[in-house]
Amino acid sequence: MLVFWLVQSALAQEATQRTPGKVEAAKPALSAEEALKQRMDRIKAGQQEVSAAIESVEKALGAGAEPSGSDKAAALNKQLETLKQLDSVFERQLEALQEADTLSVEERKYREAAETLETSDDPVPVSELDTASAELSAQTTRLSALTAIVDQTRSLVDQARADLAGKQKELSAYEGEKEGSHSVEPDSARLQLARWELKQAEEMLRLRELELEREKRKLAAAESSANLLERRLSLSSGRVQFEEAEFLDRLQQIEKEELELERELRKTDAQQIANESRLHDARQRMASAPTDKLGDLSEEVEARRLAKEALDAKIAGLTRRGELLTARKTAWQRRYAIINGIGKPGEWVKWKEEATDALTALEQDERSLNLLLQDWKSQAISIENKISNSERDAGNSARWLDQQRQSVQSLVDHLRERDAYLEKTRRLLQKVVESVNDRTEHRSWRELAELVLDTELNGNRVRDWVLAIISVSGLFSLLIFVRNFLITALQRYLERQRNVLVGEFFAGVRRTRTFFLLMISVFASALLLHLDPTLSSIVRRLTVVALIFQVSTWVSYFLRVWVFDYLGRKTKRDETSLGALSIFNSLSQLAVWSLALLLTLQNFGIDITALAAGLGIGGVAVALALQRILGDLLSSLSIAFDKPFVAGDFIIFDQLMGTVEHIGIKTTRIRSLDGEQIICANSDLLNTRIRNFKRMKERRAAFQIGLVYHTPYEKLVKVPGLLRSAVENQANVRFDRAHFKAYGDFSLLFEVVYYVLSADYNDYMNVQEAINLTIFECFQNEGLQFALPTRSLYVQALSQIGEAPLSALKSGEGKAPAHLRAG
Repeated sequence: MLVFWLVQSALAQEATQRTPGKVEAAKPALSAEEALKQRMDRIKAGQQEVSAAIESVEKALGAGAEPSGSDKAAALNKQLETLKQLDSVFERQLEALQEADTLSVEERKYREAAETLETSDDPVPVSELDTASAELSAQTTRLSALTAIVDQTRSLVDQARADLAGKQKELSAYEGEKEGSHSVEPDSARLQLARWELKQAEEMLRLRELELEREKRKLAAAESSANLLERRLSLSSGRVQFEEAEFLDRLQQIEKEELELERELRKTDAQQIANESRLHDARQRMASAPTDKLGDLSEEVEARRLAKEALDAKIAGLTRRGELLTARKTAWQRRYAIINGIGKPGEWVKWKEEATDALTALEQDERSLNLLLQDWKSQAISIENKISNSERDAGNSARWLDQQRQSVQSLVDHLRERDAYLEKTRRLLQKVVESVNDRTEHRSWRELAELVLDTELNGNRVRDWVLAIISVSGLFSLLIFVRNFLITALQRYLERQRNVLVGEFFAGVRRTRTFFLLMISVFASALLLHLDPTLSSIVRRLTVVALIFQVSTWVSYFLRVWVFDYLGRKTKRDETSLGALSIFNSLSQLAVWSLALLLTLQNFGIDITALAAGLGIGGVAVALALQRILGDLLSSLSIAFDKPFVAGDFIIFDQLMGTVEHIGIKTTRIRSLDGEQIICANSDLLNTRIRNFKRMKERRAAFQIGLVYHTPYEKLVKVPGLLRSAVENQANVRFDRAHFKAYGDFSLLFEVVYYVLSADYNDYMNVQEAINLTIFECFQNEGLQFALPTRSLYVQALSQIGEAPLSALKSGEGKAPAHLRAG
């Protein structure tokens, strides 16, 4: 499989480097040896190419053609460093390739051995069975570590692939820069450096892929070895033989360890007595020492105290070791009896229960011991830091700090030895339990139930599956109860008093789907199990889908409520508003469910980037094709929500005016004063200035009156008062001002401004007519004359012109010269 993968990688790499448009002829499949040789030849050829390049760069640097501080010299030095690194990468590729090939052979050997392993009737010594079991346990622990290494190496491959993409972009950018420039040196040192860096990134990616395959081969070989050990154990479990000589040998070893333990305990007790005496003496000396000696003495006291702690831990470990030796002797005796059928099955079951309780106690001891180990390791690190500071400060307490470090290290070693004895005893007790399970013929109902519940099914015990099913049922029932309780409580509340917010929440709760509650229950219960990645992924994806559609259901409902209730309250709920609200609701629903569909597809691993891009391009095309229609549609929504006018309003736009009859999706229909119907597109209508007279509360009116220039001043000052009284005498009118405005071309101009407190045009005309008649009557009574558009001609006599012509002009005889005629 490794060779096939290498061949495929080589072919894929050649395909990526091939120029588009060139098609190579198909090559015959290579054998495993030929493919491996071809791969190694490629690596060696790469090494030769790199060696030649290194020699060329070193020659260029040695020639001294470029100053040492120039950019080209720096690029050559960087290029040389890159080439050396690339040569190292090739070396590592060869090592990884050879190691992967060796691991492939090893994995195939284990697999073939497991397939050809046959059952034999020969008895298997219990020592051999224990050895295989210990190997299987160690191999199982190694499998977890190898799996973590494979994951870590896979992340390195991804990083190398990303680095390669970055180098490709850098080289493309640099080549583009060279093409755009007018340089006469197209293949400069910088360009060559960029190419070698790209080559290094490519080879580093190949190296990471080879390392990944090597780690996978290690994992596969370890799995094959574990399968072989499991098969060997399963075939040998029924042929275990525990001979008396081997049993006695085990007991003799334990007794020997007990004798050594007693001697070690006596020796340690004597050391502890001497150390306590030295500790007491050091404390007395520190109590009476001067201040400048307290530092060293305090370190000595701490060293003596830690030595006492280490000896106490050793004594405690030896004492515990004696207890464990007693437990191991009892375990070996019981195991010998179980394997050889000595005793009664009921007694064996009792032994199994005692071994199970002892295992629980040992697990608690191991946890406590691990916490203690972590504490003392932290203290060891602290002492190392103090030693470093002491060496830097040249103090005199280095000797005692070194003794502190030795004491802590000794204490840690004692704790580790105790942990090893605990683990060894735990494995032996576990063997006792397994032996009882294998040899017991009459099992109680409790034993049978525990056996069934402890049976593994798809990586989990039956008891875990039962617990998960109970959890699913209980949680699902609880969620259904909570939903129904909320529905009932909210319904009763709404019957007592109407509350819009509570009513909307009640309707949203009723839309909670049963499938959503079921998937939440399944997902929460699945956390109690160790599911395989495939099943766990299915449960997670179904839960996410249920969550997406449930949230979409809630959002869809509340959007509908918001559109028809909240926005509907801001409209008159006429035909136009309801149509616009329906369109807006349809668009919002389409957006919500389209997003839900895209998220669902993405959750199932489908790349929605191309789909979203296609939908975006298609949407742009449709929008461009329907630009006018969509513009009118949006304008209809703007008219419905913003309400610049409604049906029945009298409006003026451009040069047109009329009463609005109907506001549609695309057009608005207006009835003009002449009786014809004017149809305008909504977008065109909103793009103009609209004057809405229906919403006018009062109308401002302004007009001017001109009096002749020979009006006397005494009468002229009375005119504003007359105009004001003429306006104020009318009903439903508010006077604003009346002023002598300006001197006109042929009249004295007066301006009057007032407000008609009505929007009706007929009311305005009636008021204006009454004002005009009143002004005419007042001016007539006061003898005021309205100015008419007139022109006066003034003729000035010239000295060159005689009296006769002038008199002739006065009498009308003759004609005036051209320069005297009025223009």
